Amino acid sequence: MSLYDTLRSRAEVIDDNVRLSELVARTVASGPHDRPIHLLEVDTVVSRYAEWLRHLPRVKPYYAIKCNDTEAVVETLTVLGAGYDCASQPELERVLRLGVPTERIIYAQPSKSVASLKFARDKRIRTVFDNEFELDKIAQHFPDAELLLRYRFDSGNTKINLGSKFGCEVTVEARQLLDRARKMGMNVVGFCFNVGSMSYDAEVFYKALQAGREISDYAASIGFQFRVLDLGGGFVGDKDDSIARYAQYINRGLDEFFPEEWLEVFAEPGRYLCAAAVTNVCVVQGKRYFRNASNWSSIESVGYYLNDGMYGTFYGAKYRGMVPKPIVWKPSAACGPVRPSKLFGPTCDGNDYFMDGVLLPELEPGDTLVFETEGAYASVHSCRFNGFHLPKVVAYIRRTAVELLKQVGDAKMDSRFIDKLLLDSEFLKNIGQKCEPLSFTD
Repeated sequence: MSLYDTLRSRAEVIDDNVRLSELVARTVASGPHDRPIHLLEVDTVVSRYAEWLRHLPRVKPYYAIKCNDTEAVVETLTVLGAGYDCASQPELERVLRLGVPTERIIYAQPSKSVASLKFARDKRIRTVFDNEFELDKIAQHFPDAELLLRYRFDSGNTKINLGSKFGCEVTVEARQLLDRARKMGMNVVGFCFNVGSMSYDAEVFYKALQAGREISDYAASIGFQFRVLDLGGGFVGDKDDSIARYAQYINRGLDEFFPEEWLEVFAEPGRYLCAAAVTNVCVVQGKRYFRNASNWSSIESVGYYLNDGMYGTFYGAKYRGMVPKPIVWKPSAACGPVRPSKLFGPTCDGNDYFMDGVLLPELEPGDTLVFETEGAYASVHSCRFNGFHLPKVVAYIRRTAVELLKQVGDAKMDSRFIDKLLLDSEFLKNIGQKCEPLSFTD
């Protein structure tokens, strides 16, 4: 069975004019569901990929598979010809099984196990380093590796700072590591950086490329010839956001500092490609009042026990600074008064809650809450604590997107033809232009 056929078997084909609100209504009507439901719109992933190609023609997307490793997402991006940013040996093994060429894979883990390093050596997969100990390890176990030097260049406006853990200092330390690599006879072919998770500052990519130019010049002065640039991740994936605002700074930085067309340039988008593709549907399983101790008849707030929580979809809301936007899926006239509310997960962990003080109309057990843009770092964080089920992925794909993917699959890895096919699709252009917020309608 071809990868396209496998993908086709995972998703229900729907008409182009079926709206997300209809899919949510269908899901609610078929309940109640014991498991939280992740509605996956595969065509949104395809549209985001095409939008990337449109705005960043020189930058190949290497999907950060850690972000969402759902089969339908990974298979779709593989059919489209994406590369992959992998952080572990199991991730490397998975994308290799899908037939992804090794030259479209980067083992971007700065601190690798010896076993995984040997695996990368056997498969001839490029990797990265950011300190002398990792360089020494690579020299011992993969001495002829093609290496990228990872330097630290943090955005001042991100959800999560990565420079506190990874990346060398951009001036003195970067030069010292390059000097060391040169003396050891290592093959450093380029650089990489990561500005942090969800950078709202797009201009930081221009500044990071400027720093990369200085590092590249020094590398050339001691005998290295950089030919690979990895721009990392950090792209916001909200429905009302676009890669265009990042592209203006990235394209300007490439034009000014790296105009050579022969350079291999890629980045590691994760959230941007998949966040908007998933909508979470969960159920209120129970409730309680929190009362004023001095006036027991006074209700201070309401607690709702959902079938989803921090051990399911909402780890990011609890620990990564994400702020979900709950949508009440019932008529406002059927709700009670608006009260401060606390949203608990289903487990026996007292810390299993992910929103507190959010104002919601009063709900009842059996009611539904819907959360948009839950396709990134949600299902991958889920676990079966207390024996609860993982979120269930229900995938849909609109008919024109199916036909487009069939054509892409028939192209058999002809990347130029595939890219043209995606860029010429009016269907994908129209999806990319739609940013309608989801809401309940009677």
